[in-house]
Amino acid sequence: MLKNNFFLLVFALFLSACTGPMQTFIQTSNDGIFLHANKNQSFSLHINNPSKLNTNLEAKLTQKLQNLGLVLNNKQSDYKIYLNIVDFKKFSYAQRLLASNARFFYNDFDKIDDVFEMEVENYYLLQVNLQIISKNSTQSTSLLARTAYLSNIDRAKESLEEKITNQIASFFYMQ
Repeated sequence: MLKNNFFLLVFALFLSACTGPMQTFIQTSNDGIFLHANKNQSFSLHINNPSKLNTNLEAKLTQKLQNLGLVLNNKQSDYKIYLNIVDFKKFSYAQRLLASNARFFYNDFDKIDDVFEMEVENYYLLQVNLQIISKNSTQSTSLLARTAYLSNIDRAKESLEEKITNQIASFFYMQ
């Protein structure tokens, strides 16, 4: 009976981890981009996708920028946005630790056996290079979005794209 309850508890925790909200973070390769923009200024979007990733990034970013009050104009624009979708990969990392060392740095949970414990990390990574050219300046950065959600590759990709579009939209300070 105790084994069945324990199994049900572990199974329930696994399912709740798979259906919970995705934890996604993003980092930039420099200090960031700061653009002062006014409503109804125009932007053009140019995306290069050498990774051949099937993505909705262009539509999502266009919608986000239009929600800020910017207008899409690919012929003559105040802001030219160049995106290069570099890569979308899954990474796995595992490290075998002595149980005594692991207890010092971590805790006594998740034992593999009496002598060793494993530290395992899996995540998806989406890298995008970005350059924004305005009349006054040219600014560029590399955006790296990461999520640990692994059970559905499409949901992970959607989460990462959302994080990238939110970050790019945050570069525009509307006046």
